[in-house]
Amino acid sequence: MKARQLTLLDEHSLQELHQTKYVVILVKELKNNLVQPTKKQAFVCLKPNEMKVKGELFDDCLGNHYVGCTALKGIHYSEAGNQIPVSKLPNNIQYYLTTQLTPIINLLDQKRRNYYAN
Repeated sequence: MKARQLTLLDEHSLQELHQTKYVVILVKELKNNLVQPTKKQAFVCLKPNEMKVKGELFDDCLGNHYVGCTALKGIHYSEAGNQIPVSKLPNNIQYYLTTQLTPIINLLDQKRRNYYAN
């Protein structure tokens, strides 16, 4: 951010901005509710107390979802490189898959009950 933009922030927002840092992470793409086997490098802005990335969901600017694998130490981010800029989503992969699978589990349960009822 430029100096003029920083002066528009209140003190709390400015303090919060200075505590975050960009971290390079490895992610796997989530397509059609399946985690792809290939890992890609991405960078994300995280607070010090949110450094856990394994199993967390991330989103890029195109709406693609990614699952975090690990944080890479010693590698700096570069927007011009082959790293994808992502942002962290509030839910993790377990919650996401649970919400996706609940209707399927309920349908299978209903079919099982109907089968044994006859």
